[in-house]
Amino acid sequence: MQDRHPPYNSWSRWLRRRWGTEVRKIPLDTGMGCPNRDSDLRGGCIFCDARGGGSGAFLRSEDLETQIRSGFERIQRKGRDVMALLYFQSYSSTNTASNFFQELLERTLSLASGLGKVAGVAVGARPDQVPDEILDMLERSSRERSIDVWIELGVQTMDPSGLDWLGRGHGTSEVIDALARSSRRRIFTCAHLISGIPGEKKGQLAASSLQLSDLGVDALKFHPLYVLTGTRLEALFRSGTFIPPEVEEYVHDVIEAIRSIPDRVILQRISADASPPELVSPSWISQKSMVLSLVQEGLKSLGARQGDLYPFR
Repeated sequence: MQDRHPPYNSWSRWLRRRWGTEVRKIPLDTGMGCPNRDSDLRGGCIFCDARGGGSGAFLRSEDLETQIRSGFERIQRKGRDVMALLYFQSYSSTNTASNFFQELLERTLSLASGLGKVAGVAVGARPDQVPDEILDMLERSSRERSIDVWIELGVQTMDPSGLDWLGRGHGTSEVIDALARSSRRRIFTCAHLISGIPGEKKGQLAASSLQLSDLGVDALKFHPLYVLTGTRLEALFRSGTFIPPEVEEYVHDVIEAIRSIPDRVILQRISADASPPELVSPSWISQKSMVLSLVQEGLKSLGARQGDLYPFR
């Protein structure tokens, strides 16, 4: 059973303490695409499907206003006091000219202001697509509107060989640079990390988490390397070349990572959100509550908590 007060700095608890109420993300798909893919949405990272890690709303021709409106309707079923974090999720949301991004940001906040309470904005981006111009406008929005602004970087690993295997098209230097420039501003940073990349050494998730924490990241998201339909990874899985991690292996990696990072770091996610028909393997990914429970139970059985190995690694 999941604990309402797990032995780590959970995202939901941090948001409630900060805003005094529940805060939920509204994912937005603006169809920005990704420089690591071609115009037909082919290529890109080995694990990425045609939806670019998002809802697929753009591919369904849902405009921005429709997405925002339906998002508020969904979160307000939980109560009228629920606040929204508007999340530019799909692909790399900064894959556009700075002036166009500014127009998009202002339009999004304007549309949302008439529908409900906004706690902030989160922008999913590649580490090599975080120009100062966009960081400046995000910081300005944070100050002028008194909202939180997050940059969510698709880091995936701090092991160069792992980045190559995934086909990320960037290195660790871009990650370090993006975090250095973001941390000087009134902007929160979150890094996405993947466990189970073939060829990486044991403990890499913990090692990447520790390195990013020492670089000043505010939050982390974890998920295992899983197979979605229509990806290059699916072809490797079908041929028997790639075998997804077992749930026990993943839970072990996550527990080790949680124990290795300082307790100031927020854990926005410790499992993935995927289910059939998009999810090919492993099937346990769709049982998110089970994975969360196993992580919490594992920590408690060890008498462990977030940061109890930091800074001794």
